[in-house]
Amino acid sequence: MQYEYLFWSMAAVVAAALAGGALCGRLSSVKHVLAGVAALAAAVFAAVFVLSRRGGFSDLSVMLSIAAFMFSLVIGTAASLLTRRILRRR
Repeated sequence: MQYEYLFWSMAAVVAAALAGGALCGRLSSVKHVLAGVAALAAAVFAAVFVLSRRGGFSDLSVMLSIAAFMFSLVIGTAASLLTRRILRRR
């Protein structure tokens, strides 16, 4: 049952990164976009660290937090740059 929670939690991390990246893609400059995505990834890192300690994954909380940070950073950056490109073509 714990691994089902882990699966849905990582799906939520990916969804948050896509949504956050799309929102950050509307910012004025690439510098602001990347700063926004980095702030989102840091917030995801903290949330995953705290929630994994409570959810029975305390021995894996650091590894899960780092993985969630990296997923959020990569997926959020891709989503934000794609959003910027789509908005620029309109």
